[in-house]
Amino acid sequence: MRAVATLVAIALLMLAGPLAGQALAAPAEPDAGPAVSVDLALDQLTPRVATLDGPTFVTVTGTIRNSGALPVSQLGVRLQRGDALRTASDVESALAGRAGTDTVTPAFVDVPGTLAPGDTVHFSVEAPLRGTGGSGLAIDRPGTYPLLVNVNGEPDGQPRARLAATRMLLPVLSLPADAVDGALEPAVPATTTGPARPFTMLYPIVDVPHRLPGVPGETTTLTDDDLARSFAPGGRLDGLVSALAQRAPSGSALRSGICVAVDPDLLQTAEAMAEGYQVRGAGGALTPGSGADAARQWLAALTSTVRGGCVVALPFADADLVALARGGQGTTAAEAVTGGRDVAADILDTPLQTGILWPADGVVDDETVDALAGSARLTGLVLSADGIAGSGRSGVVPLREGPSALLTDPLLTAAATPGTDVPTGSGAPVASSAVPVSTPLSTQDTIGTLAFRATSGGSASAAGTSGTSGQAPLVLAPPHLWGADGAGADALLSAASLLVDNGLLVPRPLSATGATGRDATLLYPLQAGGDEIPATTVDRVGALIADVDSMSAAAIEEPGADVTPAAVFDPLRRSMLRPVSASWRGRPALAATAADLAAIRLDELRGTVRVLEPPGPYSLGTSDAPLLLTVSNGLPVALDVRVVIASTAGLQVSPIPDQRVPPLGRIQVRVSAQVVRAGQFAVDAIVQTPKGDILGPPTRLQVRSTAYGTVTVWLTVIAGGLLVLLVARRILRRVKGGSGPPSGPRTGAPPGPGDLPGPPGPVGRTPVRPEHAATAPTVPIRSD
Repeated sequence: MRAVATLVAIALLMLAGPLAGQALAAPAEPDAGPAVSVDLALDQLTPRVATLDGPTFVTVTGTIRNSGALPVSQLGVRLQRGDALRTASDVESALAGRAGTDTVTPAFVDVPGTLAPGDTVHFSVEAPLRGTGGSGLAIDRPGTYPLLVNVNGEPDGQPRARLAATRMLLPVLSLPADAVDGALEPAVPATTTGPARPFTMLYPIVDVPHRLPGVPGETTTLTDDDLARSFAPGGRLDGLVSALAQRAPSGSALRSGICVAVDPDLLQTAEAMAEGYQVRGAGGALTPGSGADAARQWLAALTSTVRGGCVVALPFADADLVALARGGQGTTAAEAVTGGRDVAADILDTPLQTGILWPADGVVDDETVDALAGSARLTGLVLSADGIAGSGRSGVVPLREGPSALLTDPLLTAAATPGTDVPTGSGAPVASSAVPVSTPLSTQDTIGTLAFRATSGGSASAAGTSGTSGQAPLVLAPPHLWGADGAGADALLSAASLLVDNGLLVPRPLSATGATGRDATLLYPLQAGGDEIPATTVDRVGALIADVDSMSAAAIEEPGADVTPAAVFDPLRRSMLRPVSASWRGRPALAATAADLAAIRLDELRGTVRVLEPPGPYSLGTSDAPLLLTVSNGLPVALDVRVVIASTAGLQVSPIPDQRVPPLGRIQVRVSAQVVRAGQFAVDAIVQTPKGDILGPPTRLQVRSTAYGTVTVWLTVIAGGLLVLLVARRILRRVKGGSGPPSGPRTGAPPGPGDLPGPPGPVGRTPVRPEHAATAPTVPIRSD
């Protein structure tokens, strides 16, 4: 029995071991179960950067929404923090959500009431910067701190648990004087570790493509009306322009270190929307657009704001240059760069930094640079530190057999990239829109990281540095499709201006000159290759561009015409780049959908050049009656076309000379044809370019013939000839055979030459042939 008890005890210990380990490892505030879902949205954080003359309290406002199925009671919110970040690795951990935030955990602030499913409650919570004793954050020196907004509550029938939480960085440049534990603590000034860091920022104004291909003279068509909301006051794009105009106006110190990066396709779309536009719904229905005024005002504000400052144009539609070059479309990639510059310069009416190229994600390969080297005239690239081989390089570095590269700061890029600061908790919403979801605090991590870089005394390495006092320039380059809204951009620019005023940053114009150090080698990361626009989409775009080129080859520039072929087909060619926009990187389904829409729209444009189907069948009364075909041209330029009758069963057509169809007009073409059979039959009429490329779809023509065809005539002639021969033969035989009976000794034989016919018989009686007559007796003749 004792041995059995021992075995049972060992078994219980083995079962209890894992459970005990889980209990020890479990947090004090476990997350709620899957039946509970709470969304936390923050509206405001004050201050965004703590300073001597700033507030002594940290205040956060926001909303809590119960998106689950259970009511939640005993809600509480608190601010808590971790230790100050000391190294770049600490910042990386904080951005990834791995940094500790339990160093100081003040008491929860109660949110009264019970939150029923679907309900929302607003809250405001504050904590003293320097307060202790369970009420404040107990910050006693400058630094960058990980901050957590923690929401707890009791779901119906479940214990108290963490329902939602959001992390962010809180930079503290200096501390204001404050009363702590009944004593007045003096202010703590900012500490500097060296000279001011040179600072450059690229300020992207980009959106996903929304416009369908079109030609001059027709109403602009968009796939949706999202831009109307974004251009309107309070929208994302409006906020970006307003923040730049207010916090970094032309001529200001900060503006000298900012270069605005614009997507030419977005500018062109806004310009077209201002003239009126329509929106094509999912079912193809067209509705008037609502954002013409907003687009006009936004474009005017942008043009005024960027004039006189640094502006760089992205490739048209922010095309994925590497995907194009790898797909054999190197020429198209170069045209996306040069064409984009032309469009942006024409609309903004201001000089551009034409030698600088900022590729998507800051990465590019040698094949792409070679494809761009000839026509794009590159003098510098803005690249991520991950875009060159090796590590620890910063500043401006020379590239082997190519332009120099200005390297962006990887920490700042990570902080500005959506998805690095992921809210914890079961209720974190997932963005489903094409543009990253903007929140008022979306740039707080970027502000914290920028303050850390400005106060930490340098970047990873001084190799390849250039700029003030030998410091490597600190380059902030958010993603092209930046998710910041007006409030977030305003806060970031305000923080950068504050760092400049405090002597921690010095603006540096965007430049790739002054490269030092050994030559660097381009590196295209595997992750970037995985996010690339798929080769199938690139191939489709190549085919669409070839179709546009075939149409362009048939266009004729006529003297005095309102529209030139270049004005029609150059924009149409560029519009085929939208399916390979870098906005679709990592989202191949959206790229394929964009390619489908472009192909459908191009087919519609090509379909306007065709033979019009008549209201009824052609009725031909003679074998050589002509066909009168009507050729229509729905494009605003004249075209040289060739009409071909593809199906000729029952019809023989003479060669049709090439025809010139006027813009937005039609002509009649007389086709010489011969009917080869009677009845009704169908033929196909196709319009081609002079080189043989098909334009519009075939047109089925019904032909009804009541005339004898060539074959029918010959058959009739032959039959008549045979009939004449047969009649002549019969007559000849009767002539040769005669009408009387033959004479002579031979029965049944025709009479010979010595035979004489017998005397005619009496009229009306049938003569008796000798062989049938009776033999008379012989009478002798007597002499007397």
